[in-house]
Amino acid sequence: MYLGVDIAGAKNTWTCLLEVDGEGRPAWQPPQSGLSLTAIAEMAEDREVRAAVLDAQLTWSPADENGFRESDICLRNLLPAEFMPWVASQNSLMAVPVRGRQLAELLAPSVGTILETHPRSCLYFFLHLHHPGALGLVRAYKPDQGAAARLWELWCAHFGLRPAVPPEPPALVSDGALDALVCATVGMLYHLRPGCLLKLPDYAGNRRGRGPFYVLDPHRH
Repeated sequence: MYLGVDIAGAKNTWTCLLEVDGEGRPAWQPPQSGLSLTAIAEMAEDREVRAAVLDAQLTWSPADENGFRESDICLRNLLPAEFMPWVASQNSLMAVPVRGRQLAELLAPSVGTILETHPRSCLYFFLHLHHPGALGLVRAYKPDQGAAARLWELWCAHFGLRPAVPPEPPALVSDGALDALVCATVGMLYHLRPGCLLKLPDYAGNRRGRGPFYVLDPHRH
């Protein structure tokens, strides 16, 4: 079982679970929003989650005075100039890094793998490589739920993700639900297809926190 979490405020944090069956077929379970951090950690323990992937900055260093880690700068440099602002300073995000690190600590006793990712960048790398004509979707899906639904469809088709229970996703999908699905997929890939991922470097001294930072490899996935 792989857990993805799109960290936001208490009422808008989304989770998504992916389960891979004995034949290697992954299935997504309906995303949920509004769970407390404690409830998410309890769910992870109850469902025997192997990997949890969070959309939040999970590491920090006293050297990061401006809020940008080396890994953040590396990711910004992989994106076109117009998309660089997607990778924000943790100083500007305020509650998100705090809640992400709190959840990582709660998950640590029961989840063997805890990672950080950046779903919107992953979606960009995915579209750029496989659907360059659809790049407008990644610009629009926050807050266009129709664009998010189309991205959900393309993402699931490429990675072979199916619904654990019918029905198929609705015509409209929230950006938080999609981001949580992307996070869960990164966890699955880390264990089953690690060559699809790129580890972002961070060599800052006195680094603290949990989980390396992975995104889809821009050139192969």
